[in-house]
Amino acid sequence: MHSTHIAIIASVVAVSGTVANADIVRVDEFRSDQTESFEQLRMDVFHHGDVESFGGMGTLFSVGESGYLHTTGSWSFHQRVAAFDGERLLGSNAGIGYRFNEAQRSFGGFFSSITSDADGEIRFYSGEDLIGTDTLDAPIDTSWAWNGWSSDQEFDRVEIESSYISKGYLLHDAIRVLSSAVPAPGGAVLAFGGLLVIARRKR
Repeated sequence: MHSTHIAIIASVVAVSGTVANADIVRVDEFRSDQTESFEQLRMDVFHHGDVESFGGMGTLFSVGESGYLHTTGSWSFHQRVAAFDGERLLGSNAGIGYRFNEAQRSFGGFFSSITSDADGEIRFYSGEDLIGTDTLDAPIDTSWAWNGWSSDQEFDRVEIESSYISKGYLLHDAIRVLSSAVPAPGGAVLAFGGLLVIARRKR
């Protein structure tokens, strides 16, 4: 066997240890005792660093190195959007991450974009393993859209980025998590893969 083929196989084995697959389903709005509406967070207006959330069960952080977290009653960029629930919402100039002290199976909330680019991406992690991704619905008409998911595999971190060039200016509100799964409408399953590596032998 050629050394290049050995190297490819070794790379596949190494990657397989850090990438997992999960079946993740979109779910309708659900209720949970574990909610975060960003009303009582101890943070600066434009906060650099982690912030305790979910009553101490979780931590908020900026996905970007130079990113900040911003909590306010309304925020404008290409358009102004007011809080969906209560008096405050959460935003950032970069992506936003949620880290949980306990494993979760469901995540959801309301989202809106204040840029000219709708939608975004959500990624689910278990430790350092990426277990699934999906497109996130975030309208640009000042309205809010519900997004919710359940996973057959537990996760302890979620990262959300917008479609905008900086990956930020996507607003979050009324976020909730559950340690149990939520039934999916119609039972439709979205399967998410990790990496697919195809090696072709030269002939």
